[in-house]
Amino acid sequence: MGSYISITSVRRTCGISESQISDADIESSITEIEREVKKQFNTAFVPTEVIENYDGDGTNRLLLDFNPVLSVRDLYIDGTQEDTANLEIDKNSGYIYLGSSATTARFLYGRNKVVVKYIHGLLEHSETVGTTTSAASVAGTSVSLSVASETGFSDGDWIEIFGMDGLREVAQISGDPTTGIIVVDQLVLAHESGSSVKLLEVNPVFTKFMNIVAGLAGVSRVVGESASDTTGYDLSELHVQKGEPYTQWRETAIQLIRERDELKKILLNRPYIM
Repeated sequence: MGSYISITSVRRTCGISESQISDADIESSITEIEREVKKQFNTAFVPTEVIENYDGDGTNRLLLDFNPVLSVRDLYIDGTQEDTANLEIDKNSGYIYLGSSATTARFLYGRNKVVVKYIHGLLEHSETVGTTTSAASVAGTSVSLSVASETGFSDGDWIEIFGMDGLREVAQISGDPTTGIIVVDQLVLAHESGSSVKLLEVNPVFTKFMNIVAGLAGVSRVVGESASDTTGYDLSELHVQKGEPYTQWRETAIQLIRERDELKKILLNRPYIM
């Protein structure tokens, strides 16, 4: 099943029945389309962890390949591990900066001098699920967050934690929350009491866009398979013309293309910011 859309949501968008295209074929299309669309927008729409090598340029800043940057979990400069708590992160541009407390003042010049593990993705805060911490949290793995309410949070969900201390990062919930406690996989930073904890969700505009693209692929398939359909026949001196067998699908495609193009104006691709 896809990361963003489902067989059911694609069928609901374009009106194609199982008798026209099988579930297995739609699922294959979803897999192909999701891979290509992520490349087109230069980001992911679920939190995605990557490990990448970079050339150092002798400055204190580094532009990562993907953004928004949700958390930098590990960093090595010329073989030496740097505490990622000493980084300053420009979330939307993808730049990371070595802060004044960093062990190394510069990303040392040279090929593949820098190795970074980070999480990126373009997500939104849930409008209905959120809480605040009731105690300060520490950096580490399998961190228990004391929260005012655990309602609406579940095992495997991604959250963003941020506060007036200016610290911000994402983490994934490990296990079902219990009363007043949410356990997350890892925190790079220590967060103050009263920090906001927001559930992260896939941008609904992007989900709609993906359904439309997959729906168009399905419509194209139906139209292509109609090439051999009978459009007319003769009975003695009587000629009967059925017309184009795919007229309704052509109109469906026109409407979907219009809606797709409107959504693309909202979902701009995320180029590098130099």
